[in-house]
Amino acid sequence: MNMILLKLCLFSVIMLSAYQHSENKKIVVIGKALNCKAGAAVIKADDTPYYVDGMDSWDKKFYGKKVKVSGTLVIIRLKKPSNPLAVVILEQKIIKKPKWELVE
Repeated sequence: MNMILLKLCLFSVIMLSAYQHSENKKIVVIGKALNCKAGAAVIKADDTPYYVDGMDSWDKKFYGKKVKVSGTLVIIRLKKPSNPLAVVILEQKIIKKPKWELVE
């Protein structure tokens, strides 16, 4: 019975720490405007995606072109336990209150 209780407590701690986010950092990202499964994104030269909040896809005027997007960065992290000794961290960067323009 004690082992089951211990496992239940450990599982609860892992699940409570699974979702974290940080925000309120102003950011400017320059990259290529592309559509991803999670929505419209700006892909930097190092292949890092920054998702544009509130947009499912880019208008054809912007799609595939170099854009500059400014706003507030929010990072969502999901800690996914793969085993008791290792934790995989998945991260999604989102630009809130975005403003964008084409870059020549």
